[in-house]
Amino acid sequence: MPLFVVQCTDHDNILEQRLAARPQHLARLDDLYQQGRLVVAGPMPKDANDTGQGFYGSIIIVDFDSREALDAWLADEPYLHAGVYKSIDVKPFIQVFPKD
Repeated sequence: MPLFVVQCTDHDNILEQRLAARPQHLARLDDLYQQGRLVVAGPMPKDANDTGQGFYGSIIIVDFDSREALDAWLADEPYLHAGVYKSIDVKPFIQVFPKD
């Protein structure tokens, strides 16, 4: 299956909405992980030490059968429904390291 990098960019001053939707967001990612389709996921903090200044957004690398299947999954993203993300950019990805 092809891999995709999904870069999500947050709106400004949206931390409260992000934290409120976080449990649902993490549950969906855990489901992908349990299916063996999540390579990596995490937020991009505005500060390298994550001192609570909020986030720029999130990065996930996922394994989906097609871009259409990924788009269907993204359509139900809790952060998107909560108005956290202002944009989502998806690119194909080829994993070289770590090797299987």
